[in-house]
This record gives sequence, C-alpha cells and structure tokens, in this order.
Amino acid sequence: MVEFEKNTMLFGADPTPRIVAIELGETGTVKVHRREKDGSTTTDVEPFHPFVWADSDVVDLGIEAEKLKGDLKFGWLITVDSWKELISLRNGLKNAGRDFFALTDPIQHYLTATGRTLFKDFPFDELKRMQLEVLSFSEGEADHIMSIALSDNTGWEEVIIVDAKKTEESERSAIKRLTSLIKARDPDVIEGHNLFRFDLPYLV
Repeated sequence: MVEFEKNTMLFGADPTPRIVAIELGETGTVKVHRREKDGSTTTDVEPFHPFVWADSDVVDLGIEAEKLKGDLKFGWLITVDSWKELISLRNGLKNAGRDFFALTDPIQHYLTATGRTLFKDFPFDELKRMQLEVLSFSEGEADHIMSIALSDNTGWEEVIIVDAKKTEESERSAIKRLTSLIKARDPDVIEGHNLFRFDLPYLV
C-alpha cells in the first residue's frame, strides 16, 4: 500500500519539499520560496509557462498545440511564455468560439504543470503561523480601523490601536506597523476568522 503522503495523484509527482510560497517573477518566471529546517528561507527563480487545454487543434488560428495522450475532451495543450500572453490567448480563443479550459490562478498553473505541492514534507508544528484580526468602527460617514490584533504560534502577540481623535494619521501608521511586523516575522501562513471576506479586503 502506498503511503498517503506519497500518493502522487493527491500530492503531486515532484518531490521538492518545504515550499511555502510561489509568486510571479519577471516575464516567464516564478519565485519559489522554501523554508529550510533551520528556519531560513531560500528563493529560487524558475521558468514559468502557463497553458490552456483546448478541445481541438488550433493551427488554423496560427497557434501551435500539442496533442495529448488519451481521448478526453480537452486533448490539446497550448503553452505560452508569460501570464500576459495567456490572457491574450484566452481572449483570442474565446473570440474565435473555441472550447477550452484554463486555470485562472498563475500559481495553480505552475503547481499543476510541475507536479509540485505547497508544504510537502513540512511538519505542522514547524510552520510559522500568524493570526490576524481587524476591528473597525462604522457609523454614518465614519468608517475606520479601530485595532489590529496579531499573534503567532511562538506566543508573541501585539495589538495596534488607532487613535479615534486623529484617525487618518493613526490609521496610516497602524497599517505601516502591520506591514513591518509581517515582514519582520515572515510567517509561512496568515490565519484569521473571515480573513478573506473582511480583514484583507478592508485593509486594502
């Protein structure tokens, strides 16, 4: 029996361990960040070729495509050299009335193409985890941050308070302080209740 974590269908075929983040780099590249066992972070620049699956050859559109094995619907692979080119390709296929499937997240493109997985062989208790909570005040036309609470799994915590008597200046200082703390503590994961539906959009 194959060990659960060794199942390549679930965890990807590439064995690269301890990847904590991937971000778009210069044209045709991504930055792959890995947290080493000593706590340090290494960053490698890797080639990035986003892709589209199409249901037929597109040579008539002047586009090269690779025929994939098997007989599933989207059996043609079109690869480009940058995210900008991918957006142009998707628009071109859509305008030509072609049926295709394309992932909308560049990081998912990279992980799918390479078979890599985030946090592989990374024990949970070694993750640098930061918790974030934003409280706001909203009454009439007044709408501002009241406080930003931060903590992490080392036991560290800090609460940044916004002065209600000079909200604009104090709010600006609070966001700068938040940014500096995140950079300094360099978490692998940021957690929070309703983080993506309120806290992060509100801060932005």
